[in-house]
Amino acid sequence: MGEIAEMMLDGTLCEGCGVYLDGEGDGYPRRCDDCPYPAESASALRKPAAPKTNCPTCNRRVKLAGLADHQRDAHGKKETA
Repeated sequence: MGEIAEMMLDGTLCEGCGVYLDGEGDGYPRRCDDCPYPAESASALRKPAAPKTNCPTCNRRVKLAGLADHQRDAHGKKETA
């Protein structure tokens, strides 16, 4: 593992942004005051789920945007415009 990663894991550097934290590492990852709490930042970065639908032929759940590709690949149906 790299030196910077080790320093983030032992608490010498902020695990969020990598800034130096005062004092010696405590042996566990820490964050600076400017970085949000990990649970909040992870949920804020998460993308909303893509809408899904059922394939009319096999009833499999597929992404709405990929339904035409699924029907072409799985069922040999030609795309209709």
